[in-house]
Amino acid sequence: MTRATAGFVEFALASREAAFPAKARAMAIDATTDLLGCMVAGAGEHLASMLGALVFDVPANQGAPLAIAGRHASPQDSALYNGALAHAIDYDDVTHPAYAHPGASIVPTILATAHFERVSGAEALSAYIVGIEMVSKLGRTLNTAHYKNGWHASATFGTMGAAATAAAMLRLDADAFARTLALAASAASGLRANFGTMTKPLHVGYAARNAVLAALMAREGVTANPEILEHPYGFAEVFNHHDGIDWEQFETWGDPLEILTEFGLGLKPYPACGAAHPPIESAIRLRERIVGGVENIRDIRIGVTEMHFEPMIYDTASTGLEAKFCMGYCIAAALLDGDVTLKTFEDGEVPRINASGIGEKVRMELDDRVKGNTEFGAVVTITTKSGDMLEEIVPLAVGKPERWFPKEKLRSKFDDCCRGIIDDAQASEIYELAQSIEQTVDLSALTNAVGRRSELVDTSPR
Repeated sequence: MTRATAGFVEFALASREAAFPAKARAMAIDATTDLLGCMVAGAGEHLASMLGALVFDVPANQGAPLAIAGRHASPQDSALYNGALAHAIDYDDVTHPAYAHPGASIVPTILATAHFERVSGAEALSAYIVGIEMVSKLGRTLNTAHYKNGWHASATFGTMGAAATAAAMLRLDADAFARTLALAASAASGLRANFGTMTKPLHVGYAARNAVLAALMAREGVTANPEILEHPYGFAEVFNHHDGIDWEQFETWGDPLEILTEFGLGLKPYPACGAAHPPIESAIRLRERIVGGVENIRDIRIGVTEMHFEPMIYDTASTGLEAKFCMGYCIAAALLDGDVTLKTFEDGEVPRINASGIGEKVRMELDDRVKGNTEFGAVVTITTKSGDMLEEIVPLAVGKPERWFPKEKLRSKFDDCCRGIIDDAQASEIYELAQSIEQTVDLSALTNAVGRRSELVDTSPR
């Protein structure tokens, strides 16, 4: 019988005594910074005011911040609110062993639990890395069947990763840590049927909320099965949708460290579904090569992997949210504008891009050249009315470990996320605090900066 749960807890507790490698910490810092920018951008979405009306204020010394709202709520409500905002524009980090967005549940969990213990920035980074370990390892063990069966892995695996982070932030002992995972496992859910709607980011908010609740209940002594990963009716077996489970994956926690694996963590260069990123980059490259401009395009073939067909579910888009999961729309925007930005997915932009007719010329086909690519590699082939055929292959998106964001790209994306939501001074403060998190003795300055009310956007509940 595997000791999957106990082995993970031992790995997590050992991380308190020994620092993770410098590269892992540096990636965690950049990913945390990136996620905070996405969270700020999410505060400008309608979902923020809707959720804001449903969470209740508590005194600052008893709660945790709601992003740029100037309000504090219970830790679990803070995690729900901030988690949903972090994923609201689908611009947040990814991990492809899991096909999930891990940071959107992990970072809000850190913010929600920071006031319980005087956790240093270095400890918070370790808690982040521990959370990534859980999310990615579950992905290696259960995917891609888990994802193809309809589960939203950011919610299912994300709940468990955030629970691991919460237990680390609260400095729980081994028994309480294991019970945190078990309590969280009973709340893990999220269905891909809700992609393209406001419920998708809510899945991540739920994951963070349930993780924080699980850790707090475990700290109070609520009982749960301490062998939740390996139990015959535990997480792995219940979410297993293929013939066998590679139990050996659960014997190698931290060896290698998931955040340092080839595709263990990636930052998103475009605010759309990650499956569209290599095709978008290919289209942008091709744009300047089209003689006669986009009006001369006759046909656009997107050669894709089998996994592309799972999340790209809309043939046409009627809203900005649907557009993020519509290949035709994403490619049309890339070819029309030469870039895909936050503005691309504003509802007001949808009629303009649809009216170009470019999206109607896009077709996705399985391509043997990228068929086995696990990173949504793609081949874009444009045929012009003049008979020219132009082609670009992008096997790996910008933002993955091999193509990690340079600091100037990290900052430009962060500033784009914050523009129009908070002023430049607050944006710079959050960015600098996040980038220097490893040197801080506690997270109070960061949580205060993130929670400070903005005068540029109305976050009051309606």
